Amino acid sequence: MLDVLETLGLSPCATIAFAFLIFPYGLNSAFAQGQLNDPSLTIQVMVDGLASPTSLIFLDSNNILLLEKGGSVRLISNGVLQPEPVLQIEDIESNNERGLLGIAYDGVKVYLFVTENGAQVEGTSTENEVRNRVYSYAWDGSSLTDPQLLLDLPATPGTNHQGGKLKVGPDKQLYVVVGEMQREGQLQNFQSGQPPDDSGVILRVNPINGSASANNPFAANGDEAGRYYAYGIRNSYGFDFDPVTGKLWDAENGEDVFDEINVVEPGFNSGWKSVMGPMSANAGVSESSLVSIPGSYYADPVFSWAESRGITDIEFLNSTAFGPNYENGVFAGDITSGTLYYFQPNTDRTGLSLEKDSSLSDLVADSDEELSSVTIGTGFAGITEIETGPDGNLYLLTFDRESDGQGSLLKILPTPLSENDSSSQNGISEQEN
Repeated sequence: MLDVLETLGLSPCATIAFAFLIFPYGLNSAFAQGQLNDPSLTIQVMVDGLASPTSLIFLDSNNILLLEKGGSVRLISNGVLQPEPVLQIEDIESNNERGLLGIAYDGVKVYLFVTENGAQVEGTSTENEVRNRVYSYAWDGSSLTDPQLLLDLPATPGTNHQGGKLKVGPDKQLYVVVGEMQREGQLQNFQSGQPPDDSGVILRVNPINGSASANNPFAANGDEAGRYYAYGIRNSYGFDFDPVTGKLWDAENGEDVFDEINVVEPGFNSGWKSVMGPMSANAGVSESSLVSIPGSYYADPVFSWAESRGITDIEFLNSTAFGPNYENGVFAGDITSGTLYYFQPNTDRTGLSLEKDSSLSDLVADSDEELSSVTIGTGFAGITEIETGPDGNLYLLTFDRESDGQGSLLKILPTPLSENDSSSQNGISEQEN
């Protein structure tokens, strides 16, 4: 199956990274629950048997809404997966990296990012076009009702690099990642490319009607660019807001080299398709060669993986549950190796504190050995979502691309003292299912 993907032009690493999305049914049903290298933490399986899970949100301390890529919104209530979806999207297009991809909740409305088939493009006579759309829904306690279209976005030409993650920021605005879908326009830093077209961007919009939010960095550049918070994004499966500073950070995928973690200030140009990883690693490229929309700026990543591993979500642990060493720290996961990473922000929270490992002084991990100092867990199925729960614990959505379409919801929580004492003998904390 991987050979088939490589014929589509994907690099070997990217092929592995995205195989879980292209083939929802894989080779065997073995589950990878993972193991942690900190005996003070333990892994607990909350739910398994999920079908290609992509994202989740907590409605409250007892209820979770979880997305399955094929179009089902599932409710987990008091730890139990309910048998019927609370919403089943019928006109979904789930080929490759398309599908039901992102969910957010602001305490009143639920927001979904979905790829629709046979869509009517607003304001045109075009029919049966595949589109990415963001809807708001009312939650009545048992189902999602009253869908309202907020954003009508492109989904072509590429079936990959759709983005799709959503979050409501501390400013109460809705942030949306849209991948570049293999487009080559000005938003991908092609000087003579197509003008801004809603691809390869992070949008910041009013959650009531999808209009441009006040004080957006490109508001002076017209209605199209007025919704943009950042551009030059190749693809992102996750972003989060620092609970201390309120600043946005994202994780981005490279093609076969340089996955990234970035601090995203308003007006950020991430550099794709001219730059992935630090500027210095891209021969012949300088800031002057990038497309500079008035109000934009370029900055190097605060961390890079030299070899692309399919980095997915990033999450600040806004919790004291794991003790002071983890409070407000940064977790990230990948889809290729099922590795969970942990980083401490630096003192002023403008980047990461990597002084403990001199090999990472260049902010680039060139090998597994260099990654060991920021690796906290291994052996998971591919990680698609990381969230801090209302209980302060860490929740992971995982998907095993070599299983028959099954995924799991895992919880990482403090190890009970008696178990911690015994597990410290082997340096691993793992709870059997």
